[in-house]
Amino acid sequence: MAEQLDPQEVALLIKARQILKAKGLDTDSDITSICEAGGISRKTGYQWARDLKVNDEDRGLKDELARIKAEHEELKKRFDRVDFENEGRKIAWEIHEVDALLAAKKNTIPKPNKKKR
Repeated sequence: MAEQLDPQEVALLIKARQILKAKGLDTDSDITSICEAGGISRKTGYQWARDLKVNDEDRGLKDELARIKAEHEELKKRFDRVDFENEGRKIAWEIHEVDALLAAKKNTIPKPNKKKR
C-alpha cells in the first residue's frame, strides 16, 4: 500500500489535476509530456519543482518569522503597560510615605525576650 498523503499533498495533487484538465492535457500525463507542453526539458522541470519546494520552505520560515515578530510586539506592549503601572505604584508609595509607615510599624512590634541560661 502506498504511503499516506498529508493534506497539503492531497490538495496539491487535486490542484494539479485541475490544471491539467484546464490546459487540455491527459490527467494521467507523465513528466515528459507535461514538460513538453510547457516547452521545457525534463531536467528544467525537475529544477523548477525543486525550486518551488525551496520557495515553499522559505515561505513557511517567513510566516513563522512574521508570527514571532507579532508576538514580540505584543509582549513589548504588555511589558510597557506593566512597567508604567509599577512606576505609578512607586510614586504612590512615595507620596503616601508607605515605606516610612511600614518601617514605623516594624519597629513598634515588641521582640520576644529570650531567656538566658
